[in-house]
Formats: sequence, C-alpha cells, structure tokens
Amino acid sequence: MYSAVILAGGFGTRLKPLTDTVPKPMLPVGGEPNLVRLCDLLCRNGFDSAVVTLKYMPDKIRDRLTDSCRGVDLYYVCEDEPKGTAGAVKAASPLCRDDFLVISGDAVCEIDLSSAYEAHKKSGAAATIITHRVTRPLEYGCIVCDKNGRIVSFCEKPSWQQVVSDKVNTGIYILSKYALGYIPEGVSCDFSADVFPKMLGNGEFLLGFEAEGSWRDIGSFSEYLAANTDLTAGKARYAETEGSVCGDSFRLGKNSSFINSVAFDGVSIADNCSVTGSILARNVPVGDGCILRDGCVIGEGAVINDGVQLGTDTVIGTGKTVVKSIGDMKMIKNKLFSDGSIILNGDDDVPAQLCRVARAVAEVAEGPVGVCCDSSGKRLNEAGIFSCALCGGGAAVYDLGCVVRYAAASAGAFYGCRVTVFFTPEGDADTRISFFDVTGMELTASEEKRIYGAYRAEQEKKAPGTVRRITGLDVSYYNALSGSVRLDGVRVSVALCGDSKALSDAFAASGADASQAPPHYPQENEYTVNMTDEAALLSQNGFSCGFDGCLLILLSLISPDEHPAVSLPYFLPAVYEKTAKARGIKVRRYLCKPSYEQKADAEARKLRTRCMFAHDPLFCAAKLMAELKRNRMTLKEAAGKYCSGVIVRTEIKVSDKEKASCMRRLYESYMPYQTAASDGVSIVEGGAEGVAMADDTERIKIVISADSEEAASDAVGEIMMRMGKLRS
Repeated sequence: MYSAVILAGGFGTRLKPLTDTVPKPMLPVGGEPNLVRLCDLLCRNGFDSAVVTLKYMPDKIRDRLTDSCRGVDLYYVCEDEPKGTAGAVKAASPLCRDDFLVISGDAVCEIDLSSAYEAHKKSGAAATIITHRVTRPLEYGCIVCDKNGRIVSFCEKPSWQQVVSDKVNTGIYILSKYALGYIPEGVSCDFSADVFPKMLGNGEFLLGFEAEGSWRDIGSFSEYLAANTDLTAGKARYAETEGSVCGDSFRLGKNSSFINSVAFDGVSIADNCSVTGSILARNVPVGDGCILRDGCVIGEGAVINDGVQLGTDTVIGTGKTVVKSIGDMKMIKNKLFSDGSIILNGDDDVPAQLCRVARAVAEVAEGPVGVCCDSSGKRLNEAGIFSCALCGGGAAVYDLGCVVRYAAASAGAFYGCRVTVFFTPEGDADTRISFFDVTGMELTASEEKRIYGAYRAEQEKKAPGTVRRITGLDVSYYNALSGSVRLDGVRVSVALCGDSKALSDAFAASGADASQAPPHYPQENEYTVNMTDEAALLSQNGFSCGFDGCLLILLSLISPDEHPAVSLPYFLPAVYEKTAKARGIKVRRYLCKPSYEQKADAEARKLRTRCMFAHDPLFCAAKLMAELKRNRMTLKEAAGKYCSGVIVRTEIKVSDKEKASCMRRLYESYMPYQTAASDGVSIVEGGAEGVAMADDTERIKIVISADSEEAASDAVGEIMMRMGKLRS
C-alpha cells in the first residue's frame, strides 16, 4: 500500500467569490467536494493513507473529512505561514512511507496512479512528474521529455512564444526520499519554480510519465465549470437542466432552463428564467424573468432581483444584491490581448470598452502611463477617452499626443513611462491598442495576465490621478536618432514615411544632405530610407536591403570597442549571434514575451537601450550608412560580402488546438539543437537554420537563414511535414 500528500492549503484567489466561503479543494464537483473524490481515487489505486496540508479555512476541510475518507486514513499538517508547494510537502513528509505521491487538492482526474507509481520505482528516478496533453498550456508548466521519458526541460506558465510542448505538469508527483534533500528547511519554495529546475540542473533523473485518462485543474471558472459538465455528458434527466450539476434543494421554476451550469446547495431559479454556462454558489435566489448568460459567476448568498439580465462573464460578489441589469463583460474578441495588442471592434460600445481597459491598466500600472496615437490623429478621440478613464482609475497619465510608432516605444526611456499605450486605426472602423513597457518592448505575458485579471474583476472607485500634457516625444526620439551617428558627406532621401520632414531633419542634423524628394542619386554614399514594414529599409543605386539584411551587415562592420555587447531576440537565427561573436562582440538574448522575469532576460532588455540599431529599423539604417561610409563600401558590396544567403520570414496557419502539439513535434524533431531557455524551436535543416515560434494568433512564425531562396523553401516544407502540416 502507498502513501500520499494532498496539497489543500491554497487560497483559490482566481475562483473568488466562490472561495470566499468554501476552500478550493472543497468546491463541489459532480455534487460532492473534490477532496472526497480524490480520496476515492487514491483508494482505488492502492493508497491507504494521505497527509493533507492545510492553510486556508482548515477547519472546513478537517471537519468534513475527519480522520478517514473513502478508505483512506487522513493526517493533517497546518501551515502557520505559506511554505509553497515544496515547503508544504517537506513538512508533511515525516508522516509518509517510502516513495510517496503528491497531488493537488484542485485536481479533478481519473488517472491510473498505481501504474505511475510502479513506473517510477522501476525507473529509479529521483522524482516522477505525471504529465497530460492539453491544447492550451499557458496556465501550466510545459514539460519536454526525450524518447525514454527523461525530462529535459521545463517552462513554467509559458507565453505562446515559449510553448514547445503540449505536455504539461499536472501537479501530481511521485517523490523519492532523496528528492526531499533539494527542499530547504523553513523556506517557502515550489516544485515547478525552484526544486525541479535545480534537480534538472544538477543532472538528476526526472521521469515524465504521460497519464492516460482525464485531468483538469479547477483553478479558473472555465475549468471548474468544464470539470462539472464533463461528468454530466449524456446523462441529462431533463432537457431543462441539460449538462448541469444541481446541488441539494435546487429548485427550477416554470418555463425556466438551467443549461450547462453548476448550482451549489440551496439555489432557486424562479419562473421564466434562462441560465446558461454559469456558476451559482450556495443559497442564491434568482428572481422571476432573469437571464444569466455564459460565464456568469454568483457568490454565496447573492440575490438576483426580478427581471435582471446579466451579460457574459459577469461576476457578482458574495452576499450582494443585484437590482438592475449588467451588460456583457466579455473579453474583446474572446481574448483581451492578441499578438501584444487589443483590437476594439467599431461595432461594439467603444467608449465603454475603452474605459474598462483603461481602469484595468490603472489598477496594475506601477508608475506613469503614457498615452498617444499615431501621426494621422485618426484615433485621437479614443486616446482622450482612455486618458480620462486612466485618470479616473487613479493613474498618473502622460498625454503624449500624436507620434510615430518608434517614438511611442521610446516613451519609457525618455519619460519613465512604465506602460505606454499607443492607438492606431485597424481598417476603417476598428482600433488597435498597442502596449510598450519601459524598455520599449511589448508587455510580458505576466503583465498582460495582470491587466486581464483586473479587466475581469469588479472595479472599485479610486481617488483621481493626474493628467500631464507632454509635447516633443517625437523631437526627443529624432534628436536621439540624429545624435547616434555622424553622416557628413552622405546624401539621404526619405520615402514612404508619415513624418518625412521630421525624419529628413533628423538625418540633416546628423550631417547628411537630406531630402524628402524621390531619389535620383547615382553616386556613392547616396541612399533612400524607407519607413514602411512591407518595403526595403535601405536602398542605394537600385539595390535594396530589408531590416534583417541590414542588421546582419551592421553586425559584421561595427567595432567591438564601440559596442562590446549587443542585445538580440531569441527569435533570430544563430547566424546573427555567430556574426557578432566573430567580431568579438558579446551577445545577450531576450525573450519576446517572457511569462516571468528572469535575470538574464532582464539584463538583455536593459542593454537594448544602448544598442538601438539592433531593434529599431531607423537607428539601424542610420548606423549602417555611417559604417558603409567609414568602410568605403556600397550597400551591394557589403551585402555580397556579409549576406551571402537569404533571410526568409514566413507564417504557417494553425488552429489554437493544433499549435502546442505542432510545436512539440518540432521540438522532438530538432531536440539536439535546443538551448535551455529561448523562444520557440531552433531549426537546423540541411543548409538552413532558423527559429519556429508560436504566437497569440492562429499561426506559427518561422524565420530561416539559408544559402538560397530554394533552400529556405525546402526547409519550410520540411518543417511543415515535421509538425504534421502537409505543405499547401
């Protein structure tokens, strides 16, 4: 017989208001507390004893389970202070026999735990992590295993850019007594963030056991609802309650329906009501003629008065009374952020959505927030509404006016804006809201999650903040551009630029003979700079080069004395790093959208502001023109010498359900070429190399460095085959 530790001390913050009165492990699943279901699972798999770790509402757990439950003897350890998952297990371990199981109290599963235990003992692993495949691994820890099941890498709660597997950490472990030596005494620490990465770094054997059967982590409203409705599939007794779990004393009135929903004990639904996809805690009365749409969550003892309509994703706190209808609180286009931006649909109530997003940003911003729109000024009104709402939410607002995108990204460097919000038109009617952090990059995944959490939460009134009008951000940006190089003797023409005069003046200030007219320069040191993303960045004498090529040439020319180190994203092929290192220049890599701040990543981001040419196309063009002049080379000559191949960027369309599994297949195919921490999957295919990376949209991005267009095309075709997507 085996022993186990059940982690049941969490506060269940994401499930408030349900957890205001019930600890998360005791929330009903299929009509009974989840801990009771877990005890039943343990008993059926040969576990006769378990230690339950407690912290939040310990009496409500101990009183309900007592000293035995479903054939499992229970012992309790109550934490004075939160110790993290590993610290809690360390405290409970003296009560366990031999190697033991660790399972989270919020796991709803039907897994063959005895087979996992036997596999662990047979392998001799220091620890075994039970994994499960999911389509959206962002809320879990990604696990990558070799063909023998040995774990080779972790990534805790990754962004899509970091996803390389659809196998996730279920929070169910089997630990040897030896593994406990990695858990320090009296220190709060977690398995996924602290213990397992340290063990892996020390070369310990960690086994990944892929579980068959069902598993869910009920840490969110949607997962909790799905865990309940899973149990009712095909078991509906009445059409009016199809897909629902209804607690004791549930009452449904005439002409009412309660579909795909969960009702705790004592819920009553009056006549002529429609409730879909919602969760109602204990003792909630819903009045006559009410409508509750998908995603509504009602706290214990709350009262919904007659005729009230609650829109999508409305959350009502414990004990509150709702007397008037509330509109949809839905996520914009079903998810708040997409590829680092928020898209406002022109058909929606734009002012209301602007105010809600603004107050969410104000809630989490830890410093001044810059607000600006693009130079066209077409979204100036939306930016003004956003600024007022930010101020109303208590934020210090810097109104930056109309600026070019590159200048908007520099507001953090010039004015210390912790977040900069940039408005641009998206088509005729929609609006794109882009966000930059203090380093000029997109917000991290964790920052986006914090804003999303504040967006979903009930927003409280705060003392008003301040609005400060700041002019001259563009001027500061162009001054920095002109001050970064000397272009004496160089003639520059600016093309396809929304702010051609300012850019032309910036080049003139750096010493160039600058013009806004179309170029007719046949001589050496005469260039055209193009600001659009679609066209070439730099042209000379009929030869053009995009940003990828310009950067590669520049890394081949710059002096290591002037630039001893540069900062580059992981989403660039290794040829860039090799080129820089060949010049004696150190390379620091940063993640596009890290889920948590990492020391190396944070240092690389800070370095970005000292090598603007490595990520800002205009600084790159200016720096390259200066270096070509210094080396007495034409753009074509430099490209022929330093860019013998091609850089190709492409995208492969995949559904959200496919993305994670496609990335896992790629990672497994190219496992020998992977580094410990990076974005996406490193690719080496024939004479080509590159990176494949998922993002927030339904696509996988690929950037390939190859000897020729044909070699790059062949590599992309092979990548598609390896990820299970036939080439179209």
